[in-house]
Amino acid sequence: MKQSNKIVKSMIAATVLFIVISVFFSIRGFSVIRKATTASSQDFLLQSVQYVGKVIQLSMKNRHQALNYLAINKDLDQRENPDLYLKNNPESLQLFFDSLKNEVDYLIYLDATGKPLYAFNWTAANKSVTISNAETVTPFIQKDSALKQILHQSSDQNGASYFIENKAFINFYQEIKSQDGTIDGYLVMPLKLKEFYKNVLQDFELGYKGYPMVKDESMKVVMHPVDKQIGLTIVNDRKKLYPDFDYSDLQRLEKYQLSHQSGKLTYKSYWWDEDTPTEVLKISAFEWVTIGAARWVIAINADYNERNDEVINYVLILSCLLLLLLLLILMFSLLINNFRKKEQIEEENKRLIETQKEQHLQHKLELELYQRNKMETVGLLTTSIVHDMNNFLTPIIGNAELLLEEYAENPLLVDDLKEILKSAQKGKKLSSNVLRFSKTQETTKEWIDISAAIIVAVHLIDGIIPKKVNLTVSIQENLGKSRLEEIDLQNLIYNLITNAYQASEGMENNRKIFVGLEPDPEALAKSLKKQTQRLDKEIEYVTLKISDNGPGIPEELSTKIFEPFFTTKSADEGTGLGLFAVASIVSKYEWHLSVESSPENGTTFFITIPIKAFQK
Repeated sequence: MKQSNKIVKSMIAATVLFIVISVFFSIRGFSVIRKATTASSQDFLLQSVQYVGKVIQLSMKNRHQALNYLAINKDLDQRENPDLYLKNNPESLQLFFDSLKNEVDYLIYLDATGKPLYAFNWTAANKSVTISNAETVTPFIQKDSALKQILHQSSDQNGASYFIENKAFINFYQEIKSQDGTIDGYLVMPLKLKEFYKNVLQDFELGYKGYPMVKDESMKVVMHPVDKQIGLTIVNDRKKLYPDFDYSDLQRLEKYQLSHQSGKLTYKSYWWDEDTPTEVLKISAFEWVTIGAARWVIAINADYNERNDEVINYVLILSCLLLLLLLLILMFSLLINNFRKKEQIEEENKRLIETQKEQHLQHKLELELYQRNKMETVGLLTTSIVHDMNNFLTPIIGNAELLLEEYAENPLLVDDLKEILKSAQKGKKLSSNVLRFSKTQETTKEWIDISAAIIVAVHLIDGIIPKKVNLTVSIQENLGKSRLEEIDLQNLIYNLITNAYQASEGMENNRKIFVGLEPDPEALAKSLKKQTQRLDKEIEYVTLKISDNGPGIPEELSTKIFEPFFTTKSADEGTGLGLFAVASIVSKYEWHLSVESSPENGTTFFITIPIKAFQK
């Protein structure tokens, strides 16, 4: 007995040490995985920034090209009589303004010295062009700091960005030359960057919370999804609007962006597109681009926690499961100690029979409590830590059998030991059923009548389905035999039918489920044989069809439904393992699985199974 106790204690100590080490490395691995995920997210953002930069450059070039095409018309040299030009070219001007999708309101004509003479004014509401005087458009010329440089060098397609009443603009310039090649004047197109952002960048999709923004060299916001952010510096001007916010990380961001051509970093900031901005940890990537005389920094920010939620949840679940396993081991240790105490009590109180009976009753109640708690814990743990549970249960079973042999003459202890052995064997059987999905065990497959097996499986689940669900079964009999484990087929049908009646919950009293089995057409069977490279000429195929009349699967979720732990149900309604189990069984037998779903017709799962026909 003492030798057995030492073995059990050593085993428990080793298991506890293993779990503690596992928890430690899980926490450490969480930090490593989190860093790797963050780096991967930042690389993705940097690629997105580079893409956005190229889109902006190309879009700006296209807008200058549109201005260039308009300038080819030589009638523009009639600067003394713009009314005549407007009269002779109304369609070309309307087409020009309309193609820019509300990004331009004015087309200004400058003389060779840069003095504005007049402007064509576009009214988008009625799509009309009128002529405005020079005073109306003077601010668009005076605000552009790059005008003198463009007049002297004529090398840039556009000037620098500027602001008028917290609205951002950028001027595009196009020379108007006379026949002898001298510069006769300039066409100036003030581009509204707010409308440009809406047309080009507003619908840019990241797949999670975040957006692109553009700033100039003074760190003023040039383009942003929130209008009131335009024209603000990211630190000083925002402090005036939100004086209680923490801007230390934004100051670090500003300094880093001004000293690097491109980069990526993590910092604390706020979502400025919210009515009341909330503090959030962001990951960001940026790159400086030059467009004519303008130099901008393009940045894309994303929510750090949103990008790392999956990793955080995985590590938390793993840590909880390991702690639960540790609790099970501790409970088993307490049970062993309790057996030792019982043996001492029996030896010391042989002469006190009545007292012994009372102690035995009390001890029996304690065993029932321990057994109930142990089985509840085992039920929670065996759903996820199956492989490790097998390793832990094997020595428990072995030592319990040794104890049974050693104390075969002690009927009271034998009963308790048998209870322990029985519980451990049940746990191992349960873990063995779950392990069939990972193919870590050798299993026994038999040739089974596929029609009869499906009828049995449907009959088993029929009693579980609510009575208000209309279950229709159409199984063609005597189709043939398939080599499989019947419990796998039952699990597959159970999960698909359960998924079907849960999906049709919103149909009230009109909930329908259909289960059918029929042979595949010969052409489809040949195609499947070719795909799976099956050489047996006697193999034919049948298709199991399970459908519901629910609302269907949204298109954006159709690629995720077979992932483990993915579910749209609440925690009380589902775990996200049902369809994953279906996909695992299909993969195990190399069957074929397909899904058809629409809001009008509900969802249908097709399982194509190879069979051998019965010999006639």
